[in-house]
This record gives sequence, structure tokens and C-alpha cells, in this order.
Amino acid sequence: MFKANNLLKQLVYLASPLILKYLFFFLFVDWDVFNIEDIKEDIIFFILIAVLVHSKFFQKSFLKNILLVVYILYFILETTSYLAVSSTFSSSYMYLLLESGSEELKEFAGGYFNWTVFLSFFLFVILFFILRKKEYTIKSKYPTVIAFACAGIILITLKFTGLIESNAYHNIVRGTYGYYSLQKNMKLTPSINLNDITISSENEVLVLVLGESTNRSHMQLYGYNRETTPNLSKRTDDLFVYDNVISTEVFTLKAVPKILTSLNLKSNNDDLVDIVQVLKAAGYNTYWLSNQRPISYHDNAISEIASGSKYFKFYNHLIDRDTKVLDEEMLPDYRDILDEPGKKLIVLRLIGTHFDYDNRYPKTFDNFSKSNVSKSQKLRNEYDNAILYNDFIVNEIIEYLNKKNLKSALVYLSDHGENIYDYGTDFFGRSEEILTPNMFEIPFLLWTSKDFEKPLDFEYKRNRPFTAEFTYDSLGHIFGVLHSSMNTEKSIFSNRYKEDKRIVVGNRDFDTYFKTKE
Repeated sequence: MFKANNLLKQLVYLASPLILKYLFFFLFVDWDVFNIEDIKEDIIFFILIAVLVHSKFFQKSFLKNILLVVYILYFILETTSYLAVSSTFSSSYMYLLLESGSEELKEFAGGYFNWTVFLSFFLFVILFFILRKKEYTIKSKYPTVIAFACAGIILITLKFTGLIESNAYHNIVRGTYGYYSLQKNMKLTPSINLNDITISSENEVLVLVLGESTNRSHMQLYGYNRETTPNLSKRTDDLFVYDNVISTEVFTLKAVPKILTSLNLKSNNDDLVDIVQVLKAAGYNTYWLSNQRPISYHDNAISEIASGSKYFKFYNHLIDRDTKVLDEEMLPDYRDILDEPGKKLIVLRLIGTHFDYDNRYPKTFDNFSKSNVSKSQKLRNEYDNAILYNDFIVNEIIEYLNKKNLKSALVYLSDHGENIYDYGTDFFGRSEEILTPNMFEIPFLLWTSKDFEKPLDFEYKRNRPFTAEFTYDSLGHIFGVLHSSMNTEKSIFSNRYKEDKRIVVGNRDFDTYFKTKE
């Protein structure tokens, strides 16, 4: 009994940083921004430390102190991150730390440092000195072997349950690796020769709106039976709506670089050229506003393209499904940019209709939710609410652009679609193992001002079969700024467009693969 009580006391002392973290959350953090997965991961991480600190290997004072520093630092990072910016310490923060200079870091720290951050840091440091004086012993024949075996099992559990996504140390490693991998692997051409660019118009503004996980079959504009796009549906007289456009991929990492660069199925990956580089070299001011985090499994290559802009800003640093930052947060900056003089390219990257769908819209857009419905119907309703809000956002972007009376054009498309329990499937989201057509079927819209100079070979065919990987070529063609890497015969806007097989995931022909599945 004495030994059991002694062990219990040791565990209570060891759990004090965990308890302190949640005490601060209870007092100073809005629990709406907190995820239950974080609690699970924190408890498992505590168990991992408890197992290790009781092993013979960590009985030496020096090694015990190192382990306790690791333990306390984890809770410092987690707690201060939530107190400062209402989120866990993500890989995005590590990316920004590596990307930022000393002055930027001082500005960041000054903007988010407050008395609760200081108090938590101070108390955690005190806890370290208390814990390092405690003895952590347990009798076992092979304590070190058992401890490290248990630690291995715990780490595997964290990995395969996905709980490791909430771990600060995992995000430090992933953020660092992602940052340096980004610099190394995305082989964009280092410079553009002006002799390779042909400018054939006096157009002033090109706005590219990149949606996220938006399936056009849930849009009223494309015939859906719910009024999910009331604003865009009223604009049909000044919109070019394309209803046979697909993404070639079901994941952002693969889809977006194809949209923005010369990368496609038949291109060489080396020395890629992106639309930001081309417009920048042609003398346009370039802007990138994104409501998605700058680095993750999905965004590394995309961030390098973004960083080539004259000005870029990220509004979100959370895992996509957890963020509650609405796309409207970008609108004031977008309007300010449009008010600036000069010719420009503006890329707006939306969080769109990414899961969790109910995080994508304010309560005022909760038009379709109903009580006492199945899980699948609940998600459909939330997805349709997200589509409804997305309609509002895209329309607002067009509306303000229209008011500026500039020679301007806007292209809106999504990176890929989404499966919402469609085609007899029992799942939502996307998968390369189980494919459905609407994972690929995306909206594609063009809006132009009245005096916008369209190319001489412009042609509108609503049902033209097109893949989003040639958006790069189409943007240069419609705007009248062509780089030698662009092929106008691949532009959806050209009367010289040459149709080809639409190859998607796994070298499948989209137009025949799903017909055989019916």
C-alpha cells in the first residue's frame, strides 16, 4: 500500500503541468476553439513521460533533467500558443519562425505577448524546479526495456490514431522538415526572361479565386435543387459558367500546383513557371491572400508560389478542419488592394467548403440544418450551408471588383470536389482508393468587366471538356499576358482549344472510367 501511495504521489506531482495548462484554459481561453483530440493527446503524452521518467535510464540526474525540460517545454508551447493566438502550436508557426527575420519575430512576439502568457511561462518554470527535485522510482526486473517498449507503443498509437497532429514536438519537426523540403523540392524557375513574355492587352486587374473542396453538383448555379447560390445565380448574364471542368486530383497538394504552374501530365517537373512569376515579371503588382495555413501536408509547394508575390498574408494557422476563421476576414484587405493604384494580380485562396463544414459559415447562413436527421443528412445540410456562404463570398469579391470600373477579369474554380455520401458510398470527403465523379467535378467561372479586352480568339463553350491543370495557360491567354511555357490550344477560352483525354488519379480516363462503373 505504501509503495502504491508513493507512486500515486509521484504521478500527481508529474501531472501538475498538465493540470496547470487546463487551469489556464478554464480561466483565459474560449473553449469553442479547443479540440477534444488535444485533451486525448495531452493525456497520452503525459503517460509517455511518466513511463520514461520511472525507468532506470532516466534515474541519472542529468538525463532526468533533460526529460523534464522536454516535458515542461511542451506545455509552455501548448499553453502560451492558446493564450496568444487561440490555437495549438502548429507546424505553420514553425514555418513562420524559420521564414521570419529577427525584426519580424520581435513584431510578432510584441503583438501576442501578454500578462497571461508571462504568468504561465513563469509558473511552468517554477514547476520544473519543483519536479526536478522529486525522485521517480519503481521496482521492476527490466524497467528500462519495459519503459522504452511502452514508449514505442505509445508513439505508434499517437501516429495511427492521428492524435500526434496535436503534438507540439511533432509539429516542430514537421514544420522544420516541411520548410526545408519546400525550399529544395519545388523547382520553380529562378527567373523569367522578359523576351519570353508577350503582352497583347491593356487589362489592369486579374483576380484568381481558388476555392476548396467545392463540388459543383451542390450548387444551384449548376442545377442543384436547393438555393445554395442565390447571388451567383442572379449574375448569369455577366458570368461565363463552365459546367464540364474537372480537377485531375482529389488532394490539394497535387491539384493546386497544376492550377498555378506549367506543371501538367505531359510537362517536365523541372523549372516550372507559375502565374505569379509571369505577371510579376510583366510589371504587375502581385498579391496573395490565403485563409489556409502556410504549411502542412497540403500546402508546402503552394506556399513557395505564394511567397513569390509582392505581398502575401495568411489568415489561418490551424489544421484546416479545426479553423473557424471565415473567408470574409480577407475581404477588407482585398478591397484595400483594389484601391491601390497600378496593374495587379490578386490571388484569393479560400477555406471554402473544407471539412468541418459547420465551421465554414456564420450562424446567419445556417439555412438547411435540421434536427433529428441522420449523420449523412446532417453533413449534407452543413455542406450546403457552406456552399451558400461561399456563394456570398465569391459574389462580394466580384461586386467590389465591378465597382472599381477597371479593365478586369475574375476566374473562380475549386482545387477539387468532395464526396458527400454520393453514388451509394458510405463516406464523405475524398479518397484515392474509392473514387466518385464529384471528387473531380468542380465549378469554373469567368467574370469580366464591360471594357475588358478579351483575346481575339475568345470563344465561350459552356460544356467544353476541360481539366484544371491547364488553368495556368488559360489565365495567361484570357488576360493577354502570355509566357512561352503557355499553350493557348489548352486554354478553355480559345476557339483553337484542342480537346484531349482527361486523365485523373491512377492514369484513369475520367470520361470512360466512371461510365464503366455505372
